[in-house]
Amino acid sequence: MAGLLAIGAITSIGLGAILTFAVDWQWATADRPLVGLIMMAVGFIALAAATSLDRQGSGTGRSTGL
Repeated sequence: MAGLLAIGAITSIGLGAILTFAVDWQWATADRPLVGLIMMAVGFIALAAATSLDRQGSGTGRSTGL
């Protein structure tokens, strides 16, 4: 479960960075850089949660994958 959350978090960070820094078109109804920054922030929070869940799973700080 934490692995899937980590994949989604990394995807959110990547897409947010693309929206913030790599594209130059504008939306008429939304602030594109702000949307990208929000996506990156949510991605970093989700990545921290995934890391925490992975460490919490086995008690030794390492996941067994089971």
